[in-house]
Amino acid sequence: MRREGYIIEEIVEYSNMSDSFDYVMRKNSRRHSRTGRSLMQHKETVITNLSKEIFEGTFNIPYYREYEICERGKTRTIQSVTLIKRIGLNAIMRVVEKHLNKRFIADTAASIKGRGGLYLIKRMLFDMQKDKKGTAYAYKCDIRKFYQSINQDIMKSVLKKYFKDKRLIFLLERCITLLPSGMSIGLRSSQALGNLMLNYFIDHYLKDNLGVKYFRRYCDDMVYQAGSKKELESVIKAIHSQSRKAKLTIKKNEQVFSIAERGIDFLGYITYPTHILIRKHIKQRFASRWKKVKSIKRKKELIASFYGIAKHANAKHLFKTLTGISMKNFKELGIGFMPKDGKKRFEGSIVPLGELQNCEIVVMDFETNIKTRQSEGRYVVQYELNGIKGKFITNSEEMKSILDQIRDAKELPFKAVIRREIFGQNKLKYIFT
Repeated sequence: MRREGYIIEEIVEYSNMSDSFDYVMRKNSRRHSRTGRSLMQHKETVITNLSKEIFEGTFNIPYYREYEICERGKTRTIQSVTLIKRIGLNAIMRVVEKHLNKRFIADTAASIKGRGGLYLIKRMLFDMQKDKKGTAYAYKCDIRKFYQSINQDIMKSVLKKYFKDKRLIFLLERCITLLPSGMSIGLRSSQALGNLMLNYFIDHYLKDNLGVKYFRRYCDDMVYQAGSKKELESVIKAIHSQSRKAKLTIKKNEQVFSIAERGIDFLGYITYPTHILIRKHIKQRFASRWKKVKSIKRKKELIASFYGIAKHANAKHLFKTLTGISMKNFKELGIGFMPKDGKKRFEGSIVPLGELQNCEIVVMDFETNIKTRQSEGRYVVQYELNGIKGKFITNSEEMKSILDQIRDAKELPFKAVIRREIFGQNKLKYIFT
């Protein structure tokens, strides 16, 4: 297995550190807090000090606070760290995740950019429609107290199989050993490292060694599909065996069932080959809240939230029954958003140019003269990478000039690789090649 190196140098690049600072401080509640105001006033000093700590390997999380949250009857203890430590950890994990994400199989999601629950649901539905016989039966399971059960020594050994940068490994090991046992639920590092452990012990073992086709994993929730119950048996044994190697335990509520009889209850939806329904407890929770709420503003918020869930399922009748509102397909409305400023609005999240470095993207469209907190006259560019749309903001004169020429020549969309160049006194710029 090829290991990644020279990660620290990427982490401490000014663009990455600055983007991490802006990301952590994006919320008004953080910016306007006493600590937040101080950090905002001394941004450059904070970035310089954090960069030095990370580069020298002295970055540490000496303390944290804990609080409890209750979700569907389950109480979880969450660990939280200070804003300045969160900025440093965010800078580290932005780069680490970029290197790890390309190692994950296509059928895993959760805490992976561009892959949420709907990503897996759509892949599952596509496979069920394409190969109805080969996906007729399913095995569903999850791991008992996943993050609390992670063995720290095993997690460290897995980490060393993917990275060779000793300073980075030392920093991440400090995150792993923050608690006396297990791993923190609240740290951003835990999400990626937890994914990495299951990717190593389960995902690649099933895909590479057993040639399994229809396996999905969202964090520690797993679903495997096959043509018969007998075909499921060997994979079930392998999942249990590999979990034991990682010193993890599969919950006793694991299930084997026919999809035609009950569908796959996974990630908030019940998926059949022909349609998708909303999970029962989600319907009940919305109905209960809807009856109690009197505020018009709160009712609008509830409708918007439930509509966001219902629009991805076959739930027009359900939506009308519960809310009294007809849910039309957006295409049927024949209307679109018309911004007052006349500027185009692009879908997808804003991605820092550093994360697109050396990637071949398809530039779909762009808008000029955008005003940001940094300055005016910037361009926002809509791109597509591996079928996923995103956007980035640039003030590079080279990029802006090329985009203007492309627009005049009517050559949109076009493929390009984003490169980084150093000019002047160690200043950075990004260009199309």
